[in-house]
Amino acid sequence: MAGEEEKENLWKNRRFVSLFWAHAASLIGTAIGTSAIALLAEKLSEGSGPRVLGYTLTIRIVVFLFLGPLAGSLSERIGRKFQMIVTDMVRALVMIMLFFVTEEWQLYILAFILHLSSAFFTPIYKSVIPGIVGEKLYPRALSYSTIAYNVSDIFGMLLGGLLIFSFGFEFGFGVDAASFILSAILIAIVPFSSTGRKKEKQRTDVFFGIRRMFAVPQLRRSLMLSLQVSIVGGLAIVTTAGYVKNELQMQEAFYPVAMAVMGIGAMFASLYFVRCNLGTQKIWSKLILPAFLIILVTAALFKSYAVLLVAWLISGAGQGVFGIISNNLLAENSNEDERPHVYAAQFALSHAGWGLSYPLCGVLASVYSFAIASWACLGLMIISMIPMISRKS
Repeated sequence: MAGEEEKENLWKNRRFVSLFWAHAASLIGTAIGTSAIALLAEKLSEGSGPRVLGYTLTIRIVVFLFLGPLAGSLSERIGRKFQMIVTDMVRALVMIMLFFVTEEWQLYILAFILHLSSAFFTPIYKSVIPGIVGEKLYPRALSYSTIAYNVSDIFGMLLGGLLIFSFGFEFGFGVDAASFILSAILIAIVPFSSTGRKKEKQRTDVFFGIRRMFAVPQLRRSLMLSLQVSIVGGLAIVTTAGYVKNELQMQEAFYPVAMAVMGIGAMFASLYFVRCNLGTQKIWSKLILPAFLIILVTAALFKSYAVLLVAWLISGAGQGVFGIISNNLLAENSNEDERPHVYAAQFALSHAGWGLSYPLCGVLASVYSFAIASWACLGLMIISMIPMISRKS
């Protein structure tokens, strides 16, 4: 691994710091832009905002699942650094073009381009980090990434609300575009190794990463952990707003609080987990699946906001830890040349779980109740455990 591994403080690693803030900037901008897109959807089809957003979410899952694996092959042809810069600039251009959208179909086309750019950026960004920070500090780098994700969601949505309230939702598109441009600049100043640019005859098969994900036991485990995260995460993302407003009969302001609690759980759990010794980490990792089962049962049985907060706190903690374990498995079971393909394959395949949990939870919660959606997720979680039980027996 990289010589930077000798440094105990990640923040002395200038390459990591530049990449970290590049990603954080784009995440905050994306959170602001997401709020603006939701309002644009409502403007384009008054009263049908959820339907329009549902279609854009479907586009996101389809793009990630079917086109995401191409990210690794593309990086071999144009280089990982150039690919990240280009995709940042394309996303900035999409945000600017959103100013001029007047029809639904225009939004769908831009959503396709936006999500395709994200599919070509995110796994490549993740694949670069292990080689920059080294094996020893990689788990800690992952915990900081978890913090960046959750802080950006909380801070970005809050800042987005204030900016949109003050200047209109179109202003959010401008902020998002600026964040992607800043990200591209920060990536441009980071020196990259030449790894990832090969001669034509040495280029890797497009489906290499997918085959590796299913062929290597530890990579399959990484994929299974991502599936389990998508089950509990999908339930929270899709159902919380309706549950708080319609079933608990509470003000809409209580919805972001519940989602913030889940983010706080992920942040603190990830920071704690990487500071534990290996034995303690193994104990905590074994407790997460039972904890997921318990919170799904509890949330289904007890119709209470306090119970929901505790459940989402534990859910966020589990998702944060599983995210670190999953990405660590990817780094440990792939070399530098393989990582763009393996990370791209994992990124794409893991979204199959979200593609299942989003519509399932949405339909069951809308037609029946939050409790029914929770029971369904409990069933999915138990099914996801069968391969792990079979392997041990």
